Amino acid sequence: MTPEKDLDGYIKNYTPFNDWLISRRYEYLAQFFVGSSCIELGSAEGSGTPFLHDHFAEVTVVDGSRDALDAVERKIKSQRLTTVHSYFEDLDLGDKKFDTVVLAHILEHVDDPKAVLSKARELVADGGVIVVDVPNGDSLHRQVGVSMGLLDHNTELNAADLSIGHQRVYTPTSFQTELESAGLVVERFGGMFIKVLSNAQTEQVFNDDQLEALFTVGAQNPEISAEIFAICR
Repeated sequence: MTPEKDLDGYIKNYTPFNDWLISRRYEYLAQFFVGSSCIELGSAEGSGTPFLHDHFAEVTVVDGSRDALDAVERKIKSQRLTTVHSYFEDLDLGDKKFDTVVLAHILEHVDDPKAVLSKARELVADGGVIVVDVPNGDSLHRQVGVSMGLLDHNTELNAADLSIGHQRVYTPTSFQTELESAGLVVERFGGMFIKVLSNAQTEQVFNDDQLEALFTVGAQNPEISAEIFAICR
């Protein structure tokens, strides 16, 4: 298990582009949300949590970082929000179930993805959905990195990955295999955003309209998009 001090440190790496992409991600994924209750497994500093709070009558946020939960609580002051300081594998909410379970950029960080997905299955209500999102190892920018000799292969963990605690990089195939091996049924697979430059370069080069166009093209071409997602039961 990653020490909490490292979890606290990872959220300090976020940039304005990270915030934009996280917010846009949640806005896009909202079309797949169901019901009135949601649990977010892993909030980071809470860029996406306000979309959940706007959409659901009841939101529970779980994170292993106290700093992350403090950031969420500063952003959202509401009796409809519950924060829980816990590692996902250790989480115990009794018989509580949720209509929508969100795991956005979680599986690439954890020691045991199957254990976390099993926890998600325990938490989802009958008729509910599990929304899972991860970075894409076959992203166009990673393929360019291989072509330039910056990566040996698409799923190599580079310095940027390691700096934010990534333990693995999924391709569309390995992502869906991971989900299915944990007993989930993938009802929909998709992607978001075309990334061609590093985050820092993207922030400097592209304006808002260009970023939105890149997001749209990523949704149209999930196999090479920067992020891939699955809607599961």
